[in-house]
Amino acid sequence: MQDLFEGGADIATFMADSDNLPESLSSRVTRVSWLSRLPGLRQRHGSGGRWRYLLPLMPLWFKRVPTHGYDVVISSSHACAIAVRTDAGVPHVAYVHTPIRYVWLDELDQRFNGFQARAVRSLRGWMRRMDLKASKSPDVLLANSTTVQRRITDIWGRESDVVHPPVLLDSSFEDRDDGRAHDPDTFVWIHRFVSYKRPLEVMRAFAKLPDTNLIMVGVGPLADQVAEEASANVSVRGWIEREELEDLLRSAGGFVHVGLEDFGISMVEALAAGTPVLALNSGGATDIVRHGVDGVLIPDADPKTITDAVNVMRSTVWDDVTLRARAEQFSKSVFLSKMRAALVEQGVS
Repeated sequence: MQDLFEGGADIATFMADSDNLPESLSSRVTRVSWLSRLPGLRQRHGSGGRWRYLLPLMPLWFKRVPTHGYDVVISSSHACAIAVRTDAGVPHVAYVHTPIRYVWLDELDQRFNGFQARAVRSLRGWMRRMDLKASKSPDVLLANSTTVQRRITDIWGRESDVVHPPVLLDSSFEDRDDGRAHDPDTFVWIHRFVSYKRPLEVMRAFAKLPDTNLIMVGVGPLADQVAEEASANVSVRGWIEREELEDLLRSAGGFVHVGLEDFGISMVEALAAGTPVLALNSGGATDIVRHGVDGVLIPDADPKTITDAVNVMRSTVWDDVTLRARAEQFSKSVFLSKMRAALVEQGVS
């Protein structure tokens, strides 16, 4: 979004981990909450921090972000940023990743447990009222997928246009000519080890495929359990550098993504590497993967269903050119073009 404006734009956000942000972003952050800087709460050097305990205060903070003097305000919101207010006549364009999942769709988003889960449940009614009120503020709503577009209609009762997120395809996904071919018997899973990404189900599915290899990459609370239970053909790895990640995608026979996502940028990255995707037939995957063309869509994440789909993918010949062309439809240039069009409609030149 910075590239929409000559010289960039000012960024206001509740919390910013400047240590892990590129200079191009950290230098534009002009306002953060002082609460998020408190010792023990702030996120530093990649640590999670405890700033999320301040969730009830976030809508109130965004409502008070000063926007006087700006020609346009764009909120990028998966929770509370949509609550920002603007002066009369100043357009507010909201790019919506989802109405708050853990408030409206807790069956899909179980990131909280124990005390945190009880606290969120006790606040749910109040947060829904706050969210509904905030949803009326933007002049235009842009959804990051058709799934999110439907949620906006069902939950907020508003119309929206779909603008898919920008995927950086100018990396070396296909630039290296090292003669490496896709191995149809090797699959990769690159996600956080959390329950809704379905790492246990995927690992157990490949336990039934001893002649097929699975490489699981990521960090998260379920990583140790997956590593302990994994069969010999499943390897579990932690954080890896970007170049190595690209090498994995470029050499794999398939990319496994069976969690329900609002969009799913990693699926587009796999296609950019010429690798077909095994995905759930719901959520953002339905915007990205065409069944039988870009990969295989499955109705559920049951291990047996995954196993059957892997066998289908192994026996199918996939066209690298078609897969990469599909990825280009979600490029940064396409995103910027659609965002500029939305701004022009609001009178922003």
